[in-house]
Amino acid sequence: MKARLLISASRTILLLSMMFLSACGGNEVGKTLALPATSMTVGVPITDTVVLNGFNAYTVPVIPGGLYKMSITGLTDDADLLFFGTDSTFTFLSSCAVDNTRLIGLSSEDCIINAPGNALYFEVDGTFLSTSSATFNIDVELLSPPVNLILSLPSSDMTTQTSAAAYVVPVTPGVAYTISITGLTDDADLFIFGDDVTFSSPATCSIDNTRFIGTTPEDCTLTSTGGMLYFIVDGIFSTAQSVTYTTLVTPAPSISNAVNEGSITTPVIVSVGTASSGQVGPAGISYYVASNLTPNTRYTVSITGLTNDADLKAYTDNTFTNPVTCLPNRNNTGFAGTTPEDCSIFISGGSLYFSVSAGSGNLKGAGFINLVNLGP
Repeated sequence: MKARLLISASRTILLLSMMFLSACGGNEVGKTLALPATSMTVGVPITDTVVLNGFNAYTVPVIPGGLYKMSITGLTDDADLLFFGTDSTFTFLSSCAVDNTRLIGLSSEDCIINAPGNALYFEVDGTFLSTSSATFNIDVELLSPPVNLILSLPSSDMTTQTSAAAYVVPVTPGVAYTISITGLTDDADLFIFGDDVTFSSPATCSIDNTRFIGTTPEDCTLTSTGGMLYFIVDGIFSTAQSVTYTTLVTPAPSISNAVNEGSITTPVIVSVGTASSGQVGPAGISYYVASNLTPNTRYTVSITGLTNDADLKAYTDNTFTNPVTCLPNRNNTGFAGTTPEDCSIFISGGSLYFSVSAGSGNLKGAGFINLVNLGP
């Protein structure tokens, strides 16, 4: 998990302590100090400044039931985003379905919620500034309706710092699935809501590899309780104008007695753009090849939904002796545990070879999902 999530938890505890002390005799958080509120328009960002120990209050008209993202970016000091839901008195904090608020330092922050009323109220808090003031960009965006995905079919997409993408895929109740994002060009995070069509209640993953830093792929394995799975990809921590990635939802690997697949002379054939199940035996190595590729083109090879520790390695020769150097910032291999892995490479020829080995100390082998995809 990202260190910033632990920092957010610490900051939240401190803020709640301040609220308790305020309720015992001082001003409640934001109350009177924040008024009057600045009126905003959805889709129209503004640049503003908050002073040390000050609060800037905002309100924006919205459509009840719509999925909205509030964000602050471009901070010059440590300011924090506080969400009050429909409370126009700015007295009681409300929870966010996706909550990246109250982080330490210059980190961008956001809150994604299903609008509970026709207006939202939120603040930017200057309590923790190290200087006299901080400048920032604040924005409220209505997210597009969920993109309908097809089970086991990879789909390329993109998002930005101030936006997020919502998805839905039809599934079978009672079956375990792996939701993943790979081939990231920058930092994006995966948030899972299970069968919650309102995107209000985060779901619990049985195997949780979400919200890593940078281009590390992310995934979540969980059992469906309804006929749909809903999730969000959020780009608040990207450093670029936008981040592209590939989404994939597949039945989770289920391997009872894992064995090695393929060999150096006869590797298992993997088709580009088609997810396929794979496995590797205890302390073993499995071998794969994707052929008929377009020369002088970028491809990403990935393994997701790992049931145990396994490591990915890519090659351009059929002897599996010369590992490929992944593109800069696109080498996400050799991670411990069930962390998904990928490698983006520039193919000069028509084939891509790769192996998956059982991680050090893995005495049970592992199941996983293979994908070779065009881009990013």
